[in-house]
Amino acid sequence: MGRPKGKAGKVEADSSTDESCRAVVAPEAPSWDKIKYFTPREFTCRCDGYCDHPDVISLETVAKLDRIRDLIGKPVDVISGTRCERHNNKVGGRSRSAHLAKGGCSHAADIRCPDAAYRFAFVTAALPLFNRIGIGRDFVHVDDDPELPPDMIWTY
Repeated sequence: MGRPKGKAGKVEADSSTDESCRAVVAPEAPSWDKIKYFTPREFTCRCDGYCDHPDVISLETVAKLDRIRDLIGKPVDVISGTRCERHNNKVGGRSRSAHLAKGGCSHAADIRCPDAAYRFAFVTAALPLFNRIGIGRDFVHVDDDPELPPDMIWTY
């Protein structure tokens, strides 16, 4: 059973939003209406409302996470999505982090991994979909930021 969708507002790209924010992985995921397991709210900055920028995550990134959720058959808990610069600094993020909304949207998510078996299943499903993966003790970072070097796996 998937995550129930909340009452989060629909996020739509405006004319100032980078084209990749509207990109999709496959025809079955062209908009938030087609995303089965996530809502826009799950990817917003966790800075307690101090930032005043629109929180937009690439739909391509979300569609890939939706696909992973289907593949592993278990909930995918987003612990960090888009970040404002203040929050990114607070959590020790890098200055060029894929969590920052560059060009109008971010391209990253950190996913809670409750145990090694979940981490293995998640990373196995993520490898063909994401070109940047960071592996932590209790989370996995995935991103497809076009401004950062591709084909990378690292540990925290």
